[in-house]
Amino acid sequence: MKFKRVNLFYYSPTHTTQKIVNEIAVGIGIDPMKIIENNLTYPEYADSLIEVEPHDLVVIAGPVYAGRIASEAIKRLETIKFAGNAAVLVAVYGNRNYDDALIDLREVAHHAGLRPIAAGAFIGEHSYSTKQFPTGRGRPDAEDKEAARDFGHQIYKKVQSLNTKEGLPEPAIPGTFPLPERRVIPPSFAETVFENCIECGRCQEVCPTGAVFFNKGYQTKPELCTICCACLKECPRHARVIKSEHVQKFREMLASNCAARKQPETFF
Repeated sequence: MKFKRVNLFYYSPTHTTQKIVNEIAVGIGIDPMKIIENNLTYPEYADSLIEVEPHDLVVIAGPVYAGRIASEAIKRLETIKFAGNAAVLVAVYGNRNYDDALIDLREVAHHAGLRPIAAGAFIGEHSYSTKQFPTGRGRPDAEDKEAARDFGHQIYKKVQSLNTKEGLPEPAIPGTFPLPERRVIPPSFAETVFENCIECGRCQEVCPTGAVFFNKGYQTKPELCTICCACLKECPRHARVIKSEHVQKFREMLASNCAARKQPETFF
Protein backbone atom coordinates (compact mmCIF):
# COMPACT_ATOMS: atom_id res chain seq x y z
CA MET A 1 0.00 0.00 0.00
CA LYS A 2 1.33 3.43 -0.93
CA PHE A 3 0.57 6.69 0.83
CA LYS A 4 1.37 10.18 -0.40
CA ARG A 5 1.35 12.13 2.87
CA VAL A 6 1.37 11.62 6.62
CA ASN A 7 -1.44 13.65 8.20
CA LEU A 8 -1.02 14.23 11.95
CA PHE A 9 -3.96 15.15 14.19
CA TYR A 10 -3.03 15.77 17.80
CA TYR A 11 -4.18 17.50 20.96
CA SER A 12 -1.21 18.45 23.10
CA PRO A 13 -1.57 21.16 25.78
CA THR A 14 1.88 20.53 27.29
CA HIS A 15 3.52 19.57 23.95
CA THR A 16 4.45 15.99 24.90
CA THR A 17 2.04 14.36 22.44
CA GLN A 18 3.20 16.76 19.73
CA LYS A 19 6.83 15.74 20.28
CA ILE A 20 6.01 12.04 20.02
CA VAL A 21 3.93 12.26 16.83
CA ASN A 22 6.58 14.38 15.14
CA GLU A 23 9.20 11.73 15.90
CA ILE A 24 6.90 9.01 14.56
CA ALA A 25 6.52 10.99 11.34
CA VAL A 26 10.30 11.36 11.07
CA GLY A 27 10.67 7.60 11.54
CA ILE A 28 8.23 6.88 8.72
CA GLY A 29 10.82 8.53 6.49
CA ILE A 30 8.58 10.49 4.16
CA ASP A 31 9.58 13.82 2.62
CA PRO A 32 9.14 16.44 5.40
CA MET A 33 7.13 18.55 2.97
CA LYS A 34 4.55 15.74 2.93
CA ILE A 35 4.06 15.71 6.69
CA ILE A 36 0.90 17.66 7.51
CA GLU A 37 0.43 18.89 11.10
CA ASN A 38 -3.08 19.55 12.35
CA ASN A 39 -2.75 20.87 15.89
CA LEU A 40 -6.15 20.51 17.60
CA THR A 41 -4.99 22.01 20.89
CA TYR A 42 -6.32 25.54 20.73
CA PRO A 43 -9.91 26.82 20.41
CA GLU A 44 -9.32 28.18 16.88
CA TYR A 45 -7.99 24.83 15.59
CA ALA A 46 -10.71 24.48 12.94
CA ASP A 47 -9.46 27.58 11.09
CA SER A 48 -6.22 25.92 10.01
CA LEU A 49 -7.15 22.28 9.32
CA ILE A 50 -5.74 20.71 6.16
CA GLU A 51 -8.24 18.50 4.33
CA VAL A 52 -7.50 14.80 4.44
CA GLU A 53 -6.90 13.08 1.11
CA PRO A 54 -7.69 9.39 0.39
CA HIS A 55 -4.03 8.37 0.13
CA ASP A 56 -2.93 10.02 3.40
CA LEU A 57 -1.69 7.93 6.31
CA VAL A 58 -3.45 9.45 9.32
CA VAL A 59 -2.07 9.63 12.86
CA ILE A 60 -4.53 10.52 15.64
CA ALA A 61 -3.05 11.25 19.05
CA GLY A 62 -3.86 12.67 22.45
CA PRO A 63 -2.82 12.73 26.10
CA VAL A 64 -4.19 10.36 28.71
CA TYR A 65 -6.22 11.88 31.54
CA ALA A 66 -7.32 9.43 34.25
CA GLY A 67 -6.88 6.43 31.99
CA ARG A 68 -8.73 7.80 28.97
CA ILE A 69 -7.86 10.14 26.11
CA ALA A 70 -8.64 13.72 27.16
CA SER A 71 -12.33 14.29 26.46
CA GLU A 72 -11.57 17.58 24.70
CA ALA A 73 -9.26 15.71 22.31
CA ILE A 74 -12.02 13.20 21.55
CA LYS A 75 -14.53 15.99 20.85
CA ARG A 76 -12.16 17.69 18.43
CA LEU A 77 -11.15 14.51 16.64
CA GLU A 78 -14.83 13.76 16.11
CA THR A 79 -15.22 16.96 14.08
CA ILE A 80 -12.70 15.86 11.42
CA LYS A 81 -13.79 14.45 8.07
CA PHE A 82 -11.62 11.53 7.05
CA ALA A 83 -11.57 9.54 3.82
CA GLY A 84 -11.41 5.90 4.93
CA ASN A 85 -7.69 6.25 5.60
CA ALA A 86 -5.33 3.83 7.28
CA ALA A 87 -4.67 5.20 10.75
CA VAL A 88 -2.14 5.03 13.56
CA LEU A 89 -3.40 5.51 17.13
CA VAL A 90 -1.11 7.18 19.67
CA ALA A 91 -1.72 7.75 23.39
CA VAL A 92 0.77 9.64 25.56
CA TYR A 93 0.57 9.12 29.31
CA GLY A 94 2.39 10.37 32.39
CA ASN A 95 4.24 7.20 33.48
CA ARG A 96 1.26 5.81 35.43
CA ASN A 97 -0.87 3.78 33.00
CA TYR A 98 -2.70 4.36 29.73
CA ASP A 99 -5.57 2.01 30.74
CA ASP A 100 -8.34 2.37 28.10
CA ALA A 101 -6.88 5.25 26.11
CA LEU A 102 -6.06 3.26 22.99
CA ILE A 103 -9.56 1.77 23.00
CA ASP A 104 -10.85 5.36 23.11
CA LEU A 105 -8.88 6.20 19.98
CA ARG A 106 -9.88 2.96 18.26
CA GLU A 107 -13.55 3.82 18.74
CA VAL A 108 -13.01 7.33 17.39
CA ALA A 109 -11.28 5.79 14.38
CA HIS A 110 -14.10 3.31 13.76
CA HIS A 111 -16.78 5.99 13.95
CA ALA A 112 -14.81 8.18 11.55
CA GLY A 113 -14.34 5.38 9.03
CA LEU A 114 -10.61 5.12 9.66
CA ARG A 115 -8.84 1.76 9.51
CA PRO A 116 -6.41 1.33 12.45
CA ILE A 117 -3.22 -0.43 11.41
CA ALA A 118 -0.96 0.30 14.38
CA ALA A 119 -1.12 1.76 17.87
CA GLY A 120 1.36 2.99 20.42
CA ALA A 121 1.39 4.15 24.03
CA PHE A 122 4.26 6.49 24.83
CA ILE A 123 5.34 8.37 27.92
CA GLY A 124 5.52 12.10 28.58
CA GLU A 125 6.10 14.09 31.73
CA HIS A 126 2.94 13.94 33.82
CA SER A 127 1.00 17.19 33.72
CA TYR A 128 0.93 17.19 37.55
CA SER A 129 4.69 16.72 37.79
CA THR A 130 6.63 19.39 39.68
CA LYS A 131 10.23 19.83 40.76
CA GLN A 132 9.25 18.74 44.27
CA PHE A 133 7.02 15.85 43.13
CA PRO A 134 8.36 14.67 39.75
CA THR A 135 6.65 12.02 37.64
CA GLY A 136 8.08 11.20 34.23
CA ARG A 137 10.29 14.27 34.53
CA GLY A 138 11.80 15.37 31.22
CA ARG A 139 9.97 12.81 29.11
CA PRO A 140 9.79 12.22 26.25
CA ASP A 141 13.57 12.06 26.42
CA ALA A 142 16.10 10.92 23.81
CA GLU A 143 15.28 7.24 24.41
CA ASP A 144 11.54 7.87 24.00
CA LYS A 145 12.09 9.83 20.81
CA GLU A 146 14.23 7.05 19.38
CA ALA A 147 11.47 4.55 20.22
CA ALA A 148 8.93 6.76 18.46
CA ARG A 149 11.10 6.98 15.35
CA ASP A 150 11.55 3.20 15.39
CA PHE A 151 7.76 2.81 15.64
CA GLY A 152 7.40 5.04 12.60
CA HIS A 153 9.92 2.97 10.66
CA GLN A 154 8.09 -0.25 11.54
CA ILE A 155 4.82 1.31 10.35
CA TYR A 156 6.45 2.22 7.04
CA LYS A 157 7.80 -1.30 6.48
CA LYS A 158 4.50 -2.98 7.30
CA VAL A 159 2.41 -0.64 5.17
CA GLN A 160 4.74 -0.93 2.18
CA SER A 161 4.62 -4.73 2.34
CA LEU A 162 0.89 -4.86 1.63
CA ASN A 163 -0.96 -4.10 -1.57
CA THR A 164 -4.02 -2.30 -0.19
CA LYS A 165 -5.19 -0.95 3.15
CA GLU A 166 -7.99 -3.55 3.05
CA GLY A 167 -5.29 -6.17 3.59
CA LEU A 168 -4.12 -4.69 6.86
CA PRO A 169 -5.33 -6.54 9.95
CA GLU A 170 -6.38 -4.36 12.88
CA PRO A 171 -4.01 -4.49 15.85
CA ALA A 172 -5.16 -6.13 19.08
CA ILE A 173 -4.82 -3.49 21.77
CA PRO A 174 -5.30 -3.71 25.54
CA GLY A 175 -8.13 -2.05 27.41
CA THR A 176 -11.75 -2.46 28.42
CA PHE A 177 -14.59 -2.67 25.92
CA PRO A 178 -17.31 -1.55 26.05
CA LEU A 179 -15.63 1.50 27.49
CA PRO A 180 -16.46 2.15 31.15
CA GLU A 181 -17.70 5.49 32.40
CA ARG A 182 -14.99 8.10 32.76
CA ARG A 183 -13.65 8.53 36.26
CA VAL A 184 -15.12 11.48 38.09
CA ILE A 185 -12.40 13.89 39.18
CA PRO A 186 -13.25 16.20 42.09
CA PRO A 187 -13.76 19.82 40.96
CA SER A 188 -10.35 21.44 40.44
CA PHE A 189 -9.02 24.34 38.41
CA ALA A 190 -5.90 26.42 37.91
CA GLU A 191 -5.79 29.92 39.31
CA THR A 192 -3.43 32.88 39.64
CA VAL A 193 -1.29 33.96 42.56
CA PHE A 194 -1.65 37.64 41.73
CA GLU A 195 1.38 38.88 43.68
CA ASN A 196 3.60 36.69 41.46
CA CYS A 197 1.88 37.54 38.16
CA ILE A 198 3.49 39.97 35.71
CA GLU A 199 0.42 39.90 33.42
CA CYS A 200 2.36 38.60 30.42
CA GLY A 201 -0.74 36.80 29.15
CA ARG A 202 1.02 33.50 28.47
CA CYS A 203 -1.54 31.55 30.53
CA GLN A 204 -4.35 32.84 28.34
CA GLU A 205 -2.43 32.08 25.14
CA VAL A 206 -1.77 28.44 25.98
CA CYS A 207 -5.15 27.50 27.49
CA PRO A 208 -6.76 24.93 25.17
CA THR A 209 -10.34 25.64 26.22
CA GLY A 210 -10.43 29.41 26.60
CA ALA A 211 -10.82 29.09 30.37
CA VAL A 212 -8.40 31.94 31.18
CA PHE A 213 -9.55 35.55 30.86
CA PHE A 214 -8.39 38.96 32.06
CA ASN A 215 -10.41 40.96 34.56
CA LYS A 216 -8.23 42.91 36.98
CA GLY A 217 -5.76 40.06 36.63
CA TYR A 218 -5.88 36.66 34.93
CA GLN A 219 -8.90 34.71 36.13
CA THR A 220 -10.18 31.20 35.33
CA LYS A 221 -13.62 29.92 34.40
CA PRO A 222 -13.63 26.75 36.55
CA GLU A 223 -16.22 25.02 34.37
CA LEU A 224 -13.89 25.25 31.35
CA CYS A 225 -10.63 24.28 33.06
CA THR A 226 -9.55 20.70 32.31
CA ILE A 227 -6.53 20.91 34.68
CA CYS A 228 -4.25 20.12 31.74
CA CYS A 229 -1.63 22.27 33.52
CA ALA A 230 -0.45 23.99 30.33
CA CYS A 231 -0.63 27.37 32.08
CA LEU A 232 1.37 26.06 35.06
CA LYS A 233 4.09 24.69 32.78
CA GLU A 234 4.31 27.87 30.70
CA CYS A 235 4.07 30.59 33.36
CA PRO A 236 7.50 32.27 33.66
CA ARG A 237 6.86 33.31 37.27
CA HIS A 238 5.09 30.18 38.58
CA ALA A 239 2.05 32.35 39.23
CA ARG A 240 -0.43 29.72 38.07
CA VAL A 241 -1.28 27.06 40.64
CA ILE A 242 -3.83 24.38 41.46
CA LYS A 243 -4.85 24.58 45.11
CA SER A 244 -7.10 21.50 45.06
CA GLU A 245 -6.29 19.09 47.87
CA HIS A 246 -7.22 16.21 45.56
CA VAL A 247 -4.65 17.25 42.96
CA GLN A 248 -1.93 17.72 45.56
CA LYS A 249 -2.55 14.27 47.07
CA PHE A 250 -2.59 12.68 43.62
CA ARG A 251 0.63 14.49 42.69
CA GLU A 252 2.32 13.10 45.80
CA MET A 253 0.97 9.60 45.14
CA LEU A 254 2.29 9.65 41.58
CA ALA A 255 5.73 10.76 42.69
CA SER A 256 5.83 7.93 45.26
CA ASN A 257 4.22 5.09 43.30
CA CYS A 258 5.05 5.84 39.65
CA ALA A 259 8.76 6.59 39.80
CA ALA A 260 9.85 3.40 37.98
CA ARG A 261 10.44 4.10 34.31
CA LYS A 262 7.67 2.82 32.03
CA GLN A 263 8.55 1.91 28.44
CA PRO A 264 6.56 2.58 25.27
CA GLU A 265 4.32 -0.21 24.00
CA THR A 266 3.42 -0.67 20.35
CA PHE A 267 0.89 -2.85 18.55
CA PHE A 268 0.52 -3.93 14.91
